[in-house]
Parts: sequence; C-alpha cells; structure tokens
Amino acid sequence: MATAQAGGSRGRDSFEAQGSAFLKQNLAEKPEFDYAENRPPRSYDLAGRTLTLVQGEDGARYRHDFREHEVAVEAVTGQEAGRRQVTTYEAFEMAPGILFVTYLASEKDSLAMAMDLNRGAVTAVRGRMEEDGITSRVVQGWVAEIAGEGPVAYHLPFSLGGTRLLNTYAHNVAYEHIYLTGVYETWLGVKGPQAGQADTEEYHAYKVADGVYLLYWNEKILTTQMTFLFNFMSGRCVAELFARVDGEVVHNTIGAYTHLIHTKLPELPNVPRLDIYTGD
Repeated sequence: MATAQAGGSRGRDSFEAQGSAFLKQNLAEKPEFDYAENRPPRSYDLAGRTLTLVQGEDGARYRHDFREHEVAVEAVTGQEAGRRQVTTYEAFEMAPGILFVTYLASEKDSLAMAMDLNRGAVTAVRGRMEEDGITSRVVQGWVAEIAGEGPVAYHLPFSLGGTRLLNTYAHNVAYEHIYLTGVYETWLGVKGPQAGQADTEEYHAYKVADGVYLLYWNEKILTTQMTFLFNFMSGRCVAELFARVDGEVVHNTIGAYTHLIHTKLPELPNVPRLDIYTGD
C-alpha cells in the first residue's frame, strides 16, 4: 500500500519518484535531507583487533583484521577459502559491547551485522544485488576469539508486533514504523522527501539483548534493503542502506533518534501499552 504527498498524483510513478528522491539524497555530497544528521557516533574500538567470524551453518571462517577505517577480510576455510579483500567499514557501538558493523563484501554484496562482543554471538544480513532486485539472507555464527569453538546461543527471531515508533533522522526528516505483526511492518514518511508516502513490508527481526533488536526488510517496488539495529533503551538506531538507483549502487549508513509511541515489549514497562492485534 502506498500514498503520495497530499495534493499530488497517486500511483506507482509517484511512489517511485519519491523513493528515488530518498535514495538520491544518500548519494549527494551535501543533501537537503541528511539521513545521517542524527546517526550515532562511529566507533573505532575494533581498530587493531583481529576477529574470526565462524558461520554456524557450515563452519566457514572469515578472519577480520580491523584498522581505523578499513578491514582486511580473509576466508580461512569454506567454499571461499583463500579469498581476501580490503574494504572500508563502519562500526557503531549501540549498547555496551554490542556493535553494528557494515561493509561491502564486493561491488554487489553487502554485509551488516550485530556483533555481541560480550558473549561472541553474531547475526549478519547479507545482501546480493541481482538484476531484478536484492537477495537477502541471514547468517548466524560466533566470534572464535571470544566464544572459542562455539556454538553460542544465537540471537533468536523475534516479533516486534505491537510496537510503533517515530524515527527522526534529521531536523527535516522523520518516519513512523508500525509493526503490525511478527511479519509485517508499515513505514510512513512524516517529514522529508517521502512525506505522506507509506508502504507495508515483510520484515525479519532478531533479539540481540533486552531493548536491542536487529531487523531488515526489502522494499517491494524499489531495489532497496534496509537493515536496522535499534536500542530502544537509549532511543537510538543505526541502519545500513543498500540499494540501486539509476544504475548506481547506494551503500551507506543512516541513523535516528527513536521515540517509542507504544510497544508490547516486556522490558520497556514505561512505554504506553495498547491492546492491539498483532497476529500473535
């Protein structure tokens, strides 16, 4: 479902035009609507550390040698053994010892992950840019230097149904998220290039810690994957935007101040709790 700006024409063309305007803001050097204005500060705590991520599904190991702005990633075992690349990365500490880390694994592959350095659990969302859209999959595993041979208790799938929030990305950019059930979420542009526009997406969420949730969805009309890490306790979020617009790949991070309007999450007792249907 989608709506155009008040007074404007409605339909797919209007939706795509507004969506393209949003994506192009994330390519501009000096955007009118800066989706990173309220992004949390970057963390450089990984610089100088070597962390080996072990995939739980097949045991493949990827050694990460972090520097201040770059990471050298080497496949130690598995189907990609011997493959090595150096790429820029970004990291954000969203709770004590819990980081959101993202980088491009190739020109067409993105990685965004919640890395729990307290117990070593990792949940990663991998995006693959295809001709007809983005293919996404979740990979779970652990950090060998912390959890040894593992496995650890993974971050579990979780329903955010019954949670509604307002994300303020900048002084002139805001969106509402309405988590209808454990499967569907509606976003609504409140201010910014998508003001008045809305759509309902199929999302996937994982609980990282109390109040801390990793989730992603793929847009149905636009070639866009959104991966968020929320800390509802601190009222902040960071997100990886992986998309294509006018043939150009967009990969960057955005972030917002997050205000909970209502929720059913038990660890947040001071937030209004509404008796609404969530599909549970």
